[in-house]
Amino acid sequence: MRGFIIFVLLVGLGILFLHQKHSETPAGPTKTVAAQSPQTKPTATPLTPAPRGQASEYNYMKRALDRAHDVTEQSRARTQADQNP
Repeated sequence: MRGFIIFVLLVGLGILFLHQKHSETPAGPTKTVAAQSPQTKPTATPLTPAPRGQASEYNYMKRALDRAHDVTEQSRARTQADQNP
């Protein structure tokens, strides 16, 4: 019985979503390709990565990878220094 109620709710939400999608008006006039002048071509600026160690505060994955790389380098340097008398 609980599964039937969940199914009815999902179908009802789907119907509401489709009704809303069909009833919304278009955003406005769109530019056609022919309306743009042929001499001007949009140029995409290449994305440049952030320097290592300067990741955004919200990019926790990049910061974690940078920290792991730094620790690996420190460990490798310490091991190499210990092996050289």
